[in-house]
Amino acid sequence: MSSGPIAAPTLAAPDPTPPRHRLGRWWLLPLTAGALVLGTTVALATNGDLPGGPSPTATDATGGNAGLGPAAPGTRPTPSGNEGFGAGPASGSPSPSVSGGATSGAFPGGRNTLPGASIYLKSGESFAAGLARSDRSYGPLRMVRVFYPGLPPSWSGSRADVADRTVVVSFKAPPGEVAAGKHDSRLAAWFRSVPRDLDVYWSYFHEPEDDVERGSYTAAQYRAAWKRLAGLADRAGNARLRSTLILMCWTLNPNSRRTFEDYWPGGDAIDVLGWDCYNSGGKYDRYTDPAQVFTPMINKSKALGKPWGLAETGSVRIAGDSSGTGRAAWIRSMSRYLDGQRPLWVAYYDYEVAGGDFRLTDAPSREAWRAWCAAS
Repeated sequence: MSSGPIAAPTLAAPDPTPPRHRLGRWWLLPLTAGALVLGTTVALATNGDLPGGPSPTATDATGGNAGLGPAAPGTRPTPSGNEGFGAGPASGSPSPSVSGGATSGAFPGGRNTLPGASIYLKSGESFAAGLARSDRSYGPLRMVRVFYPGLPPSWSGSRADVADRTVVVSFKAPPGEVAAGKHDSRLAAWFRSVPRDLDVYWSYFHEPEDDVERGSYTAAQYRAAWKRLAGLADRAGNARLRSTLILMCWTLNPNSRRTFEDYWPGGDAIDVLGWDCYNSGGKYDRYTDPAQVFTPMINKSKALGKPWGLAETGSVRIAGDSSGTGRAAWIRSMSRYLDGQRPLWVAYYDYEVAGGDFRLTDAPSREAWRAWCAAS
């Protein structure tokens, strides 16, 4: 696909209602009760939307398969960054141990995080079939990650609708066009089509950093597009729509030479922070301590007073770990660490890409993740 525009079109359009002050984390309270019956999260993707892929062309994808994109309000008080899902439980809360593929059992005091995995849809496999396979692999799923490579289709009959559960759904369109209002009608209709009985975490252009660096669009265009979208979403009047900015954890590393604020449209536009974080030691044939991997993004989320989740995480199996027992130990260590941090959701990236094979093809790794998914 061709890259997005470098500069915003001169096309003018009336501004939608400005985004209201974003939801305080009081809305997490109903989720706390509902999440006591835990399931898993799954991201469904196909070759059309791999990490670091090119920007979309300015198309609406309104053909017959538009609904089957690749599987790849008022001011409210905002609690501090140490409250709600973005913080750890009371000190001294024990974490479960996971070993030998056995489930770890119930968590002391309950756990609110929805865990899961992302999977690759097999050739010729339908969305429903892939979802059913995920249910069998990791247990009945309570949350689904849906990717659209372009503008989202109307909800009814789409993959997000077929999922019929809490979703984290992302879509793409050139930021210059979105900021100029070119897609207002289409996107406003989509926000209105979202059901009011499901929790929907919507994200625009997840992982924009590489696209900005390659000049597909500017950071200013990206921020402006987000602000416009937040206003459109607010006009839908659906309190269960939650705007979710998804960035790479690498962006917070000084070696990335990136600045988080370049992609941050402001707290009035964003409800939740989503992060894509991986075992940074994979390329050096080691498993990095989870605290080193995740602490920067947790600190950033808390500093902004926003709840957060891991939209993607995982590790390749390093050299010398042919059985996968080393990766399984890392997964258990990561799971214990995240138990103390209480993210909204955590999705393992069970996928093979050019940068490595993150799939849980070995039994020890697969069972270690399944055990955490099954714990409640």
